[in-house]
Amino acid sequence: MLVTSGLSFVAALLAINAFVFWIVKKYPLKIYKFLPPVIIVFLIVVCCNTFGVWSFSNKAVSSMRSNILEYMVPFMVFCIAVQCDFKKMVKIGPKLLAVFLCTTLSICIGMVVVYKCFAGPLGLQQIPQSFGTWTASFTGGIENLYAVAGAVGLSDENLANVLLLINLIFRPWMTILIVMVPFAARFNKWTGGKPEEIDVIASRLDETKREKQIPTSLDLFMIMGVGLVIVAFGFHMGDFLGALIPAVPAQVWLYLMVTAIGVIIGTTTEFGYINGLELIGGTLAIFALSVSSSNVDLRSFANAGVFFLSGVTVLLIHVIIMFLVAKLMKVDLCTLGIASIANIGGVSSAPVVAAAYGKSYQSISVIMAAIGSMIGTFVGLGMCNLLLMMG
Repeated sequence: MLVTSGLSFVAALLAINAFVFWIVKKYPLKIYKFLPPVIIVFLIVVCCNTFGVWSFSNKAVSSMRSNILEYMVPFMVFCIAVQCDFKKMVKIGPKLLAVFLCTTLSICIGMVVVYKCFAGPLGLQQIPQSFGTWTASFTGGIENLYAVAGAVGLSDENLANVLLLINLIFRPWMTILIVMVPFAARFNKWTGGKPEEIDVIASRLDETKREKQIPTSLDLFMIMGVGLVIVAFGFHMGDFLGALIPAVPAQVWLYLMVTAIGVIIGTTTEFGYINGLELIGGTLAIFALSVSSSNVDLRSFANAGVFFLSGVTVLLIHVIIMFLVAKLMKVDLCTLGIASIANIGGVSSAPVVAAAYGKSYQSISVIMAAIGSMIGTFVGLGMCNLLLMMG
């Protein structure tokens, strides 16, 4: 065992991330499109734990890991939630909102169908919790995944399988959506969708973009100060409400409150535009992946094939339902693709797909992804409870 203290544990994880991202930047190979740096970090960290680089029988290491996840994840959730502006969400109009919500509903239907088909015969542990966490990510983002995983007490082994599944599913799906661009005219002719509708909405949202600047000390202190105050408040209120309403655990109240307060601040103030906020939120999300997977060994992936099969089935159900929605609502391929990747991929990948159809659509994709971030935690928790009730 090389790592024997909390500090050396954190140093090792940061060093692994730094090394991998440095290699990726220095040698930009095509393989990184299919094997992104976050997955490389994930696999290295899992191997380190498997081969005894650190051990969680060491109290200093285990305490450091639990403390990081306990406080960092709610702060990360705030940093991402506060970038949501409800006023902008309304601007995309009722049709695009309806398409987005139908996309979310199609994923939920897929989860329920797959649960009924796979859960009983397989007899895996924590399937409702795993599917709820998975739903949170597929309808929101990584911050929603960690929020639900923490709230429902998902085990490290199942969380590792969910994380691996998400990355194995969404990146090929993003590629497929981009490859489908040349077939947009045929698809639109079949559905009767008019691209002009989304063009009008895109022009309505075409606001002057704020130039990104280097974060100042004031920016960083504002982010950390306000964010940690909200997190501390969430912990206190979570304990209070958890004791008042025992049916809902304190962790659930914590993440619901941090998310709700973040969205309110982002909607009513300019806080969401502070320089460095997006960078901090994204970096913490990557580091959270390293910390959460540090307690997993390779034997945990014995059920990875089952999870992958479940993921492919959910995606197929999602595609079938969305094709029906496109035909019934006369939706063009661009709108359908953006709504799909805004759910399954999130705020980092939605603009990439949108840009393949036209750069003017990127603002719509960002807003849809923000809606996903806002509702993802609630949808994930709802799915978990629904599956638990279904037995």
